[in-house]
Amino acid sequence: MRPIALADNLAKTQAAERIDQIQKAHGEMEQRQAAGALREKVIADLNRAKESEQTDMVIIRKEHEEEKKRQQKQKDKKHDRSDHRDSESQEHLDLVG
Repeated sequence: MRPIALADNLAKTQAAERIDQIQKAHGEMEQRQAAGALREKVIADLNRAKESEQTDMVIIRKEHEEEKKRQQKQKDKKHDRSDHRDSESQEHLDLVG
């Protein structure tokens, strides 16, 4: 080999090694970025799911409280009717008796 060709090959070897290192690092960096983006997306999805669960629990709790109120009103109405009937029957008994 001629000295010029040898020097040229050595210069190209160092450049080729640098290019190879950069390409390897670039691939690793892309993987890290993709993994980080995926991690952030998963966290955001979990937070949205928790928020919707909390909203659902609020709705369920409100519906449960409304149902209790309705049941209580029905009990109160039945109780008032029975009190009214008792007072009528007592009045009736007093009048007849």
